[in-house]
Amino acid sequence: MSFSEIVPKHIQQIAAYKSENPAEEIERELGVKVVQLGMNENPFGPSPKAVDAARAAMAEVAPYPDDSGFFLRQKLAAHYKVSMDELMISSGSSDILAMAYHMLLAPGAEVLTGEASFVVYYQLAEMLKMPIVRVPMKEYGFDLEAMASRITASTRLIVIANPNNPTGTIVRRSELDAFMKRVPDHAVVVLDEAYIEYVEDREFPDSLQYVRAGQPVLILRTFSKVFGLAGLRIGYAIANREIIETLYKVRMAFNTNTIAQVAALAAWDDRAHVEKSVSLNRFGLEFLYSGLRERGVRYVPSFANFVLVELEMPARPITAALLKHGVIVRPAWGCPTCMRVSVGTQDQNKRFLSALDKVL
Repeated sequence: MSFSEIVPKHIQQIAAYKSENPAEEIERELGVKVVQLGMNENPFGPSPKAVDAARAAMAEVAPYPDDSGFFLRQKLAAHYKVSMDELMISSGSSDILAMAYHMLLAPGAEVLTGEASFVVYYQLAEMLKMPIVRVPMKEYGFDLEAMASRITASTRLIVIANPNNPTGTIVRRSELDAFMKRVPDHAVVVLDEAYIEYVEDREFPDSLQYVRAGQPVLILRTFSKVFGLAGLRIGYAIANREIIETLYKVRMAFNTNTIAQVAALAAWDDRAHVEKSVSLNRFGLEFLYSGLRERGVRYVPSFANFVLVELEMPARPITAALLKHGVIVRPAWGCPTCMRVSVGTQDQNKRFLSALDKVL
């Protein structure tokens, strides 16, 4: 019997999640410095204080890491005014997302989300053979009214990215409040807030109010974006004690390394670096908006560190053509005529617009 015969068919049919076009590989092929605008990273890097802390911690890597992330949880709990028992840290927020799927995995359990959001939402459902209901987006954002109407007795997990990746749109407070009133007790709402630090909108919801009210909500946040620690893989979750305790039952032990925990603590304390990154991101977004308008290219105003570009034609040939000019961007999941462009440094943003001129 061959190996493929023992692999379940639903696993064989999954498209593996791979980082498309690694920059180093493309640079070797083209012989030019590549502009990486496909991963929504902080182009200005992490806080120097975080780098120094990580270097200093290298001497302490022989023991296993603090499995609970005590000091980081303590810092976060004090900031958010929640109990440490309502916090979990892990190897990126996607890791906790996977735990949430496993936590609620049961025959017939369904996942509910939008049709154009973070690809991992759909892949996890495929891996675990969980039926997933994808509700069409409204103006490139989650249509919460339509989603509420699709909740059934089988719905166990409702996943909402706010801001949404790849569209950059947000769900505002009034919309989410109305939606939460329609969510039954048998469903957990995951609010994926990976890009929350970039949001500048007075009507953005305070998701912690749902946790404090005892509602079944799981908030995901990360140090991969504005804090610039994507390479260290560290994120965290906030939820009521019952949800957090259950997540611990499906997690792998020692899943957050010592260096990541120490760097995250230092990055959290360097608010000046965070504020600078947010300010430079806003400047970069406005620069890209202006450049796209000048070229007659449509885009969706973003609340994150990337912009969805509506090409009104299949996006993949355009992204492939940009790659030949040394610029990496990504086709947008769930929107075949769109590409997602991360905000870079000013030089990187200019390289993108110059390459776009050649391609279009």
